[in-house]
Amino acid sequence: MAKFFLTPKGLIARFPWVQTPAWMIEAGVFYLLLGFARLLPFSVVAATFARGLGWLGYRKAQKRRTVGRNLLHVLPEATEEERDAVMRGIFRSTGLAAAELFLLERLWRHRARHLEFSVHPEAEQLIARKEAIVFATAHVSAWQLCNFIGRERDLPISVIYTPEPNPWLHGFFLSLRHAFGGPLVPSAGGARELLHELGKGHSVGAAFDTRIDQGEMVPFFGTPTPTSTLPAMLALRGYPLLPIRTVRLSDARFRIEVLAPLAPPDPDLPRKDRIIDMTHRLNLVFEDWIREYPGEWICMKRRWAKVRATDPQSPDA
Repeated sequence: MAKFFLTPKGLIARFPWVQTPAWMIEAGVFYLLLGFARLLPFSVVAATFARGLGWLGYRKAQKRRTVGRNLLHVLPEATEEERDAVMRGIFRSTGLAAAELFLLERLWRHRARHLEFSVHPEAEQLIARKEAIVFATAHVSAWQLCNFIGRERDLPISVIYTPEPNPWLHGFFLSLRHAFGGPLVPSAGGARELLHELGKGHSVGAAFDTRIDQGEMVPFFGTPTPTSTLPAMLALRGYPLLPIRTVRLSDARFRIEVLAPLAPPDPDLPRKDRIIDMTHRLNLVFEDWIREYPGEWICMKRRWAKVRATDPQSPDA
């Protein structure tokens, strides 16, 4: 089904002819929000979006169930009330992420006020070579700002994005992402497209913490789940794999952190085992970030596979 932000999916399923006008109305709302955002200080926009979108998101029962199931894996010892508080934070974080996306160009233009960079010395050496790098992040905190590392270090980074099915919003979101200063590459191209960009000498940046049904079963918070092995596969082709994240600080400031490159696995292992090993170690990095900021992990889609209710070992049971 086509993606909608504001229109109930059930309405579209019953009345398919509503799809096009609904898309047009939603696009109009987004353009109005952008105009509103550009008139106000960033802190006001962020607080307004967090409060409004957080309230709207929490009202969707299906989203609450999905986030709740994911949090059972992340916070298995927490009480229901504690997980609910984290869940509310996650929905508020979607509003913050929207504000950050809407005002990317302003954040960059006033980067001395909003941005700081912390780069591991080994990563700094790799970046200084201006060679192709794989930057891997997760949907934690202000992850969208990670791509500013390319503009800051004069490193060409191809930004991977998911195209919007709404044709009136597709160009809207592309125009916002032009603030990163690099080529925009649709995710539908998969590994072949990433290899093409890397072959041109462009670095690539993407989030790899979501469920990939065609992925390999790799532990994440102790439970094997389908996971993208693409970062590890690219690393085994000789491209450095650098974990990167953006941390929200106080006073509308952000710190973009680039970690040391993931060490290559034991060369004596079979190729598949090397890929699984490296993917698992990247997952462990993501786990640390999520444990540090559980209320800022955007996990609106099921991360772990469904299991039978008779399985006593699964938090989803």
